[in-house]
Amino acid sequence: MALLNGKNMKVTLGSDVVVGMGTWSINDGTVDEVDDTEFGDNFMTFVFGIHDGGTISFNGHHDPADVTAQELIRQAKNDDSAMNTIRLYVDNTSYYTANRTTSYWSPANTSAAALSFPADLYITGCELGGDKSGMGSISFDGKLSGGPMVLI
Repeated sequence: MALLNGKNMKVTLGSDVVVGMGTWSINDGTVDEVDDTEFGDNFMTFVFGIHDGGTISFNGHHDPADVTAQELIRQAKNDDSAMNTIRLYVDNTSYYTANRTTSYWSPANTSAAALSFPADLYITGCELGGDKSGMGSISFDGKLSGGPMVLI
């Protein structure tokens, strides 16, 4: 089993590193459970309905001089712009990103059904913070529309 070392992780906006980030997370979404129970059934039954693409978050030290990443992400939130070039790296070469094609899902799932969910990633929140005995902080939250993050 290969374990991932967090020191090799990072967040980028395209090829630009988002300065100061120290954590990231992905919530892989949910799926609606649609009640399928009929008269005479002894137990409730359900079928799967619509999937939710999930959410992401990342945070770290605020650097107002980072105009190639932190500030662009903040502006995208205020402009309601999709941020489809955000990458959450797990090591030096592999990363999660919004699925932008209909020809890729994940290394383990290449079924035709899985190939039809291109996603858009929208930044839904940005929080700045400060503490007299610490560093300035910044955190971002994002929501996927249309599909999940994929590992590349």
